[in-house]
Amino acid sequence: MEWENKLKEVFEDIIWQIPERVGVIFSGGVDSSFLAYLINMHDKDVHLYTAGSKDSHDKKWAEKAAVLLGLPIKFIEPVAEEIRDAIREIKDMESGIDALSILIDLPLYFVCKYSVNPILVSGQGSDELFLGYKKYENKNTSEMDLEKLLQRDIIRESKIAERFNKKIIFPYLDISLISLANAIPDEFKIKDGIHKYILRNTALVLGLNPEIALKPKKSAQYSSGFKYIVDRMALNEGKRTYEFIRDL
Repeated sequence: MEWENKLKEVFEDIIWQIPERVGVIFSGGVDSSFLAYLINMHDKDVHLYTAGSKDSHDKKWAEKAAVLLGLPIKFIEPVAEEIRDAIREIKDMESGIDALSILIDLPLYFVCKYSVNPILVSGQGSDELFLGYKKYENKNTSEMDLEKLLQRDIIRESKIAERFNKKIIFPYLDISLISLANAIPDEFKIKDGIHKYILRNTALVLGLNPEIALKPKKSAQYSSGFKYIVDRMALNEGKRTYEFIRDL
């Protein structure tokens, strides 16, 4: 319980610094759910936002997770032309951005566009700090990925938020949490085949619903349904997805 107790203390300090009213960019996974749960535990006003297709995994699961958390949720389902415009805008914010990064950013883009909360909370950084990606089983490139996140992705996501007069808070990227996570041995981050084991266990200790805390990760571009929507848009124009995005 040593690492769980240390994580609990750091999260306590971080959550106290979060404003009284916030929105959470929400997928229902452990990263965003744990933050929403902790913020709510501190008697702050929390509203959840999820964006994607009407038949997506995120819609079904996020709405269920919101009920388990006892928190209000708004689901955002953009139309095709909005998605085209969003891709163009994201491309304009970073020269040479790859198609995958754009697809991953789409849920955040639409949450920023349609949320009523001017301050939003993101779960970005958890996968890099606690080895959430399967690829880390074979080769741990998490430090390199974290650097990319800090130097490029977070800057772009903050620009997206600013486009809609919003501000994003990234609790997992607080320097105190990064420092502690770097000190935790990898065997506590991937254990018994469970990625982010120490984070999930800390969430369980603090009372997060087990169904949420232990839910396996799904990639945002697939779980939101945006990848399939853009695939269909590309197919209608006789293009591959990366070609469709490139040509917009």
